Amino acid sequence: MMDQHDLKQELQQIKNNNYAVPEDVDAYPYAQWMLDYIGSPDAELRDELIYSTLERWITGEVFRQKELRGLLLQALSPDYLFYKIGEKGTDSVFKRAFSILIPPLILSVHEKEPFLSEEQLYSVAEQVLEYVYLEQDVRGYVDGKGWAHSTAHAADALDALARTIRSREFSHAILTAVRHKVRLHDYLYINFEDERLVTAVISLWNQNILAQEEWNNWLYSFTIIEEASASRNDILIQNMRTFLRSLYFRALEQEGNSALTIAALETLKNLR
Repeated sequence: MMDQHDLKQELQQIKNNNYAVPEDVDAYPYAQWMLDYIGSPDAELRDELIYSTLERWITGEVFRQKELRGLLLQALSPDYLFYKIGEKGTDSVFKRAFSILIPPLILSVHEKEPFLSEEQLYSVAEQVLEYVYLEQDVRGYVDGKGWAHSTAHAADALDALARTIRSREFSHAILTAVRHKVRLHDYLYINFEDERLVTAVISLWNQNILAQEEWNNWLYSFTIIEEASASRNDILIQNMRTFLRSLYFRALEQEGNSALTIAALETLKNLR
């Protein structure tokens, strides 16, 4: 078995060959093995080689449906998505934050040609939502080690689920999860996490499942501020205002002066 250095060299050759699967490689076990290194603190190996190769292979019809289900189960397992969950400031975040990127890739294939059952979809949704609430390390870019970006990556998974599962109950679950990620009072988002979270919200809005009153109630919930120190509340309010501004301008760009645009602007005013 190759070590990390050998894997990096081989993946660089695969990348240079337009991500074609080498003739002597069985793609599925090779992908399972790549996932073992998806938490590497080496940004080039983790992000530019392993994730990029998996992205091309998953979306490029390299794998059979059974193999995609296998990769999905692996990425969502305790040794990947929930690896050392709860830790903050350690390298374990890379394994979790890049494991959560695998479900959106596989769900994008499912969108084109459904192969996951309703039970399987809801199992994915349950684990993604659990991860959203349990992940404590929300750092964006880590000096010397590249992107962790767990909030943005989780937002990508929520976006994929929002486009896949049509349910009023689950729609509320996604909105509640988004609000949970926005309402941080101990870390100021500075790496466009708001934009990625807004994408999930807009996908949900486009489903036309929830009534306008339900959207208004969700937006109003952002204006309820718990008692805390001034510095913690400053961070909380800044995160919420950044998110609401992004939501307002995205809705304005897509729909003009729609009910969502008006409600987002009104919520922003109430936060001043």
